[in-house]
Amino acid sequence: MTTDGFDPAALLDEMSTATQQVLDTAERLTPDRLAGASLLPGWSRAHVLAHLARNADGLGNLAHWAATGVPTPMYGPGGAREAGIEATVRQSPEDLLADLRTASARLHDALASMSPAAWGAKVAARDGREFAALQLPYRRIRELYIHHVDLAAGWTPAHWPGDFATRELFEAAASFRGRPGTVPLMLHDEDSGRRLAIGPEEYAPVAVVSGRRRTLLAWLIGRTGGDGLVMDPPGTLPPLPAWM
Repeated sequence: MTTDGFDPAALLDEMSTATQQVLDTAERLTPDRLAGASLLPGWSRAHVLAHLARNADGLGNLAHWAATGVPTPMYGPGGAREAGIEATVRQSPEDLLADLRTASARLHDALASMSPAAWGAKVAARDGREFAALQLPYRRIRELYIHHVDLAAGWTPAHWPGDFATRELFEAAASFRGRPGTVPLMLHDEDSGRRLAIGPEEYAPVAVVSGRRRTLLAWLIGRTGGDGLVMDPPGTLPPLPAWM
């Protein structure tokens, strides 16, 4: 993750906007639609919103860690994350939305109070990998924009802001470099002209996959089947390993 141009105030504004966009969509859902299937296997739309609420609390725990130096994991041990989501889903639609709104506000306030030293502190993700706390707003924005698509309620990858799509395309492509089970490909972002290699670095790309950046990103992270992408030489897009 690049730190160039890191602007906490601007990122918190974007985070607030993305949160309100999710809430605006959720408030239009009837209880039946809220209980209906999302794009994520086994999860209803209510599960997606519940996850966003508990993710806000999890990132808030990491903000506390960065600010105080006291190690505070995102979630409790074992199945605490999953149990928290399931408990949140059982709320009424009104309480679920209020929970998401309140949890998002708590995270915003925690990040808004971070000192320069806290932004530079190291914290650990759920998988144990360390990262700088300045990534926290980026990670929350990613959750909001991508899971908004997962609600399958009219908000699509075409709605992603250009800066977000650019940043995440580079991040997603980098996550597939060197990964076993990834077919070596060259991605051609038609919006910028940039080319990004994925797959084992010891092998030459077997094809070039071209398309608009949002379309490439949506395919890489498993949100579409790749409609709108073109492969050269022509063929069927290969399956990709799970993004995260």
